[in-house]
Amino acid sequence: MADFYNQRIQHLNADGSFIEQWGTTAQVGIWAEEFNYPTDVAIGNDDQLLVADGYNDRIQVFASSGKFRRKWGGPLAMNIFGPFPGWFTTVTSVTVGPEGNVFVADFYNNRVQKYDPEGHFLTAFGHDGNGPGQFAYITAVAVAPDGTLFATDLGNNRVLAFRPPGKPQ
Repeated sequence: MADFYNQRIQHLNADGSFIEQWGTTAQVGIWAEEFNYPTDVAIGNDDQLLVADGYNDRIQVFASSGKFRRKWGGPLAMNIFGPFPGWFTTVTSVTVGPEGNVFVADFYNNRVQKYDPEGHFLTAFGHDGNGPGQFAYITAVAVAPDGTLFATDLGNNRVLAFRPPGKPQ
């Protein structure tokens, strides 16, 4: 679980008892394995843990053993934000689709970015506005087993659904 104010990720048992953590409690950092207000976690391919490192504007990936694997988002993936493909301006959510692709809510850039399982940028959608498929402060993303992506659009007070090509609308 993302422990936002304590700058860490906690791994807990089903009963809530502590197993382990990533990051140092209450210590903000910009380097690998450090966090700056983490907002979300997801389990990816090979049971990797993907962390939405909110104010560091990046995704960090850890092996199931807890070992750091990689990070992505902008140059050096360390708190350098921007509107370019593959860059973030506050990461608020991360989820993994049934084919292993990673979807990231990019809050201030008003878009969802899609990556392959290794973190290579594929595409982005949504932008400022209030029409279909346009976001104003996206806060969360989730993917259903059929590949439908759901996005919470805070500024427009709605949830949008995007079905994969070839699926009935």
